Amino acid sequence: MVNLPIPAAHTATIPFAERTFVALDGLRGVAAIMVALRHAPFLWEGAPGPTGWMRNGYLAVDLFFVLSGFVLEHAYRKRFLQGMPVRSFMLARVQRLYPLYALAFILSLPFLLGQLADGVPDSVQRTLGLLCSALMLPTPNAAYPDADLYPFNFAAWSLLFELAANLLFAVFGARLGTKSLIRLVSGFAVALVVCAAMGWLGFGIEVGKRGVLGGGPTWETFGAGVIRVGFSFFAGVLLYRFHETARLQPARSGFALGAFALVTAILAVGFPASLDLALSLVSVLVVFPLAIMICARFDPPKGALASIMQTLGLLSYGIYVLQVVTFHAVEVCALQLGIQSALVGLVAIPIVAAVAYAATVFVDVPVRLTMKQALKGLA
Repeated sequence: MVNLPIPAAHTATIPFAERTFVALDGLRGVAAIMVALRHAPFLWEGAPGPTGWMRNGYLAVDLFFVLSGFVLEHAYRKRFLQGMPVRSFMLARVQRLYPLYALAFILSLPFLLGQLADGVPDSVQRTLGLLCSALMLPTPNAAYPDADLYPFNFAAWSLLFELAANLLFAVFGARLGTKSLIRLVSGFAVALVVCAAMGWLGFGIEVGKRGVLGGGPTWETFGAGVIRVGFSFFAGVLLYRFHETARLQPARSGFALGAFALVTAILAVGFPASLDLALSLVSVLVVFPLAIMICARFDPPKGALASIMQTLGLLSYGIYVLQVVTFHAVEVCALQLGIQSALVGLVAIPIVAAVAYAATVFVDVPVRLTMKQALKGLA
């Protein structure tokens, strides 16, 4: 992953080419790979077991939300205080998220149209899903409350919550005083603990499939998604304020690599069933924020390590949003060849990374540049 060739015409606009928080990009990339490992075809026998490998990969979404709040507070708070319109910010966020999402939708169309032709499931609902998915909107499904918000790309549910948190941040969060922000984050933390422990707002409905803190991907767990993003995103905003004002020493490489290892271990290794809820809450409420604080203060020396982290950051969003359609294509090909082996899942990981790289460089960057020019008058 080191020093991947990037066309010169695109270098200046690559989103992670020159980042202030290189280690955070690396952390985001590691989390994206862990999510992909959880979903890779044939790699696990059925869903990951209660204490099995990759059982906690779903918690990477909470890590993504914290990272998002941290980075957006760094990039935009001063702009908001200087009068940046909410509309300009939201257009920038849509420009950031939509192109690769749209590419994933377009790539999935042959499979989706094939299902429509077979009449599986109801063609009206499938057509509604196609229209909503094309517009990056959740698909209504009153008949099935357990239906996914995004049935054609289930991973996209977090993008909806991300944009909702972005809007609240633009309207209120960036202007909140630190004390008010502390109260907001504390309130969400209490709500997360109580609702997860009591099984409220959709927590615990699909423990075997989505994990003890899993919530948000379906209509019946929508409330759990609100609590998850509410805590994690605004915790990231608060972390950046602490990072900016506290006079802490740069983190040593040992601490940063230890943070990487701990986050990876949490996402990869399932907790004992009796401690699953407690340890998952500790991971989200304590470990992930601390890991981000440490990595934010680690500046890797230029060389292989920094290049790897930058590359992981470059690929992270593409891996996340393109994994579903890529893995489905790999699975279909494998089944056509009569192969159902864990080796297929392992091979699928570098395939999705390659697809993410090509999509980021040759689709995402030029499309975002075009969108920016086209929407300039609306900002």
